[in-house]
Amino acid sequence: MKFDIIKCKADPSEYDFDGFFFFNSIKGSISYADDLKAATNFRNKNTLIMLKDYDFDIGAIKTIADKKKACFLIDLGGVIKSNGIYRVILISKLRTFLTQCNKHGAYYAFASFAEDKSQIRHPSELMHIAMLLGINKGQAGFAMKMLPLYLPKEK
Repeated sequence: MKFDIIKCKADPSEYDFDGFFFFNSIKGSISYADDLKAATNFRNKNTLIMLKDYDFDIGAIKTIADKKKACFLIDLGGVIKSNGIYRVILISKLRTFLTQCNKHGAYYAFASFAEDKSQIRHPSELMHIAMLLGINKGQAGFAMKMLPLYLPKEK
C-alpha cells in the first residue's frame, strides 16, 4: 500500500498509488512545529507533525518516540524542488534526523505535496529519494504506508 499527499486532483491508479490525500482536505489534520522542541507538544496526539526545521535534538526525538503516537511528516517535495547548497543542507539534516528516528523508534511518513500532475512522482521514485536520505527500502516502504493511520479517509 502506497499513499501520498498532493495539492492537485489526480487519479491515484494512474500513478500506481493506492490512494491520494488531497492537502486542502486534510491540512487541519497536520500539526506544524518550528523545531523538534516545539514538536514535543504533540507527543501525546495521534497526529502528523510537519517540522519547519530538522535541527538535531535527540531528547525531543526520544520523547516523541517513547509515546508511539505522533508521526513526523517529511516533505519530499521540498527535496525535489530545492537545488544547490540548500538541497545539500536539507538532505544532510534529513539524513541525521531519520537516523535518529530509526535509532529511537520514532514514526515518520513521506509525502510529495505535488502541486500539479506533472510533479506527481511514482511511488518507487519517492522511495528511492527517501533511500537517498539514509534509510533502507523496507523503512521507505513502511513510511509510505503510514499516512492512512493519521489522516481521515477521503470522501
